[in-house]
Amino acid sequence: METFSVYVLWLTLFISLGGLYAGGELLVSGAVGLAERLGIRKVVIGLTVVAVGTSMPEFFVSLFGALKGSPDISAGNVVGSNLANIGLALALSVLIRKEVGRLGDVIWDLLFLLVMTSAVEIMGLGGVLEPWEGGLLFTGLVFYIIASSTRKREAAEESRPLSYPLLLIILGIIVLSFSANYTVQSGILLSKKMGISTLAIGMTAMALGTSLPEISVSLVAALKREGGIGVGNVVGSNIFNLLGVLGGVSMIKPLEISHRLINVYLPASMAFTGFLLVLAWAKGKMDRKHALLLLLVYLVLMYYLFR
Repeated sequence: METFSVYVLWLTLFISLGGLYAGGELLVSGAVGLAERLGIRKVVIGLTVVAVGTSMPEFFVSLFGALKGSPDISAGNVVGSNLANIGLALALSVLIRKEVGRLGDVIWDLLFLLVMTSAVEIMGLGGVLEPWEGGLLFTGLVFYIIASSTRKREAAEESRPLSYPLLLIILGIIVLSFSANYTVQSGILLSKKMGISTLAIGMTAMALGTSLPEISVSLVAALKREGGIGVGNVVGSNIFNLLGVLGGVSMIKPLEISHRLINVYLPASMAFTGFLLVLAWAKGKMDRKHALLLLLVYLVLMYYLFR
C-alpha cells in the first residue's frame, strides 16, 4: 500500500469504514440472538463475546508494534483506544439514544476497570511492563471472564438452534478484523505524510482505527435500542485491551511505556472510568450532558497530543 496514491488511500479508508459498520451490524445481531437463546443478559454478552471480538484489532496492532520495535504504537494504541471507547463510542451512542447510557448493570465492571487501570499506571512508573507484570494482568482477565460467566441469567427463549447467531458473530468478527486492518494501514500511511510521531500515530490513527469496531458496534446497538450491548461492549473492550492486549503483548516482549502516557493519558483514562463509576453509583445512568462533556474532554486530549 506504500505505493498507493493519497486518493486510493482515502478510498480504501472509506470502504473499510463501511466494512466496520457492516461487521458491527452482524456482531450485534448475533450477540442479541445468542443472549435470547441462552437466557444470558445482553450486558454480559457485550462485556465478554462482543468485547473480545471487537478488541482483536487492538491485539494484533499492539503485538505487531512491539515485535517491530515500536512500543509507543503498542501502548499508545491500547490507551488511545480506551479513551476513544468512552470519549467517542459511548459518548456518541448516548448522544444518539440516551438509554444507551444505563450504567447500573456495569458498576462492578467499572470498578474492576478502574482498579486495573490504576495497576497499569503503577506498573508503568518504571518505564517498562515486564513479562511477569503482563502475566499478572492476563491472570486478572481470566478471573474477570470466569466471574462474568457466573452472572444471573434471564429466562431463555424456547429451544432454538444456536448455529445462526454464532455464525453472525463469527462473520461479524471476521469482517471487523479485515476492515480494521485496512483502516489502520491506510490511516497510518496518510498520517505519516503529515510527519506525526509514533505515539501520536498510535493514539490517533491506530487507536481510532482499531476502536472503530467498538464505535461501530456501540452506534449500531444505539440505533437498534440495545443499550446493554453498547455499554457492555465499551467497558468489556477496555478491560480486555488493558489485561488481554497490554498484558498479553508484554508477556511476549517487555513493553516500554512513555512518560507522556504515564503522566497524561493513563490518568485521563482513569478519570474517564472514575467519572462513569460515579454516575453509575449516583444515578445509574449517563445523560446527554455527561456524554457531551466526555466528548469535549476527549477532543481536548487529542488536541494536546499534537502540541
